[in-house]
Amino acid sequence: LVSSVVVSITNIALLVWEAMTIHSIFLFFQLCVVILKFSLAYSVKLSTTSTLPRTSATPSELHRFLASPANWPKIVASSHSVVSPTGKSLDEPLKIKEKVDEIFGLPPILPLSVTWRLEKSVPPTGTKAGYLEFYSENGLKSIASDCRMQFEINGGDTEGVSDNAGSESCVKLTMSYDPQSPLATLATPVLAVDNAFALKVLLPSVLSSQVASPLNDFRRLMGILYGIAGVAHLADCLTDSRLLTAANSEPFLALPSLGQAYALLWCAVGPVALLASMVGGLVADYGLILYGLIEVFGAYLLQVTASPASPSVFQNAIAVQGIVALAWAYSSTTKSVDD
Repeated sequence: LVSSVVVSITNIALLVWEAMTIHSIFLFFQLCVVILKFSLAYSVKLSTTSTLPRTSATPSELHRFLASPANWPKIVASSHSVVSPTGKSLDEPLKIKEKVDEIFGLPPILPLSVTWRLEKSVPPTGTKAGYLEFYSENGLKSIASDCRMQFEINGGDTEGVSDNAGSESCVKLTMSYDPQSPLATLATPVLAVDNAFALKVLLPSVLSSQVASPLNDFRRLMGILYGIAGVAHLADCLTDSRLLTAANSEPFLALPSLGQAYALLWCAVGPVALLASMVGGLVADYGLILYGLIEVFGAYLLQVTASPASPSVFQNAIAVQGIVALAWAYSSTTKSVDD
């Protein structure tokens, strides 16, 4: 009898707990819906600031670069392309009231577009900062409206914004929009990261790559060489695997699945370094570093797993990457002929 009572009480407790859990989950989702609906009543505003050396771009050059929509896909990861409704060349700065369609998302699978109109354009001078303002009333249909993109450009560490003053150029991006869908609110963190990556990483890298210098020439050369190497390594892995067998490793097809995966990663990082070199600047350097790390670690794995061991493979990989690092350091301290 006692055991029956205990079992009954236990079952009742479990039913109550289950009901409370389901009710709590239901309340949680209701709360999320309320928060999302509440957030639709307020505009979203995001700001990002970046500082660039004037050797990459003066304030005037920075203003011209940002006012030319053809440059946007170069520095915004989510931007796919830009199209002029009138057929105007977008390599030149827009004029007041001119429009541009920015295509982003994943076209042609998920093509999204916003039509921007240039509202204000104030080039920087010796007495005032530069300013750009793009506006889209309709924004992204059913998702966001009243979209605004504002750029403030000044001279960084100096009071004036003369191109000949100071050593830095600063740009501040302020983006705002009115959410029309919970998706616009949920996408806010992604947009914030996209903006920060654009201004703090891609913008300095792209502007730096446009400056003629031995370092940029070296980055492009190594990117091309690594890209070719990656394709050659893949072709070798899928045929007779001479590079692997020369290091006393099994051929690619005889490697365990993890070994094959790492070999494919080694092949893929070559084209990745090539794409990074096309962006330029720090992005190009990150591509070279990534290639070197993967190659050196791969050589180490060969050394500890190959039978018999081939210690020279790891040593050779270290030596090659050391030479690349020294060449980078030399190029970074060498001035161009024009200088």
